Amino acid sequence: MYSRFRVASVVALTLLATAGVSHAQQADSVATKGALPGRGGIGGQIGGTYMFADGDYSEGSQPRLSFTGHFRYVINKRWGWQFSPSFTWNGYVSHADAPFVDLNFPNEGVSKQFYLTQVLGVSSQLQWYAGSGRSRWHLGAGPAVYRVVVQNHRKVVEDPFTHELHDGMHMGAVGELGVEHFLKRLPNTSLELTASWQAAFAKSNGRWQTGWNGNPMLAELRFGGHYYYDFRKPKPKSTKPGLGR
Repeated sequence: MYSRFRVASVVALTLLATAGVSHAQQADSVATKGALPGRGGIGGQIGGTYMFADGDYSEGSQPRLSFTGHFRYVINKRWGWQFSPSFTWNGYVSHADAPFVDLNFPNEGVSKQFYLTQVLGVSSQLQWYAGSGRSRWHLGAGPAVYRVVVQNHRKVVEDPFTHELHDGMHMGAVGELGVEHFLKRLPNTSLELTASWQAAFAKSNGRWQTGWNGNPMLAELRFGGHYYYDFRKPKPKSTKPGLGR
């Protein structure tokens, strides 16, 4: 219940902030090309992630693919906002040991060979832009909500002491550095290379007493594209005499 309330709070604050900025923009200030004030952007990226912390989450970890979607709003020349759903997972080497024998497979020992940690998230960022011409870069940071799931042979792992499943919603944080270049023939379209950091605050001494009790952190490198468009266009002036002035 508390996780749902936190998710709702993050989404509500984000929508209120965007609504306030949108209201402040005048129709005549909405530009027509590129990432200019008053415009929105949609896009996606694919890349890879490596789980470098924490504890059992990172011991023996192997990088895997990551997928991220973006919705952006350009507030002004220097500031913007981004909403991002994302998904990635993490595999493990066979010689790494899990903290306990999986109750679902008691005869397989403690090898992590068939273990996966899945991370599904939604984040909201405030971004600062710099650059000139058809190229720009940004720094972004903000809160996130993550669902973290630990599986073995595609079955969720259960703590042998508390009998809690390792499947939960957690608050988190994200930060990123991106370099974006707009195409000459398609000025509303850009290609972007991004490096990011993600953290899920999943540690719970009450739920995970036997192991997998930490705050997983991910380093990510991804590449993709964006398309920028007008949220709304000025109303066309009437052609009738005396109107549209």
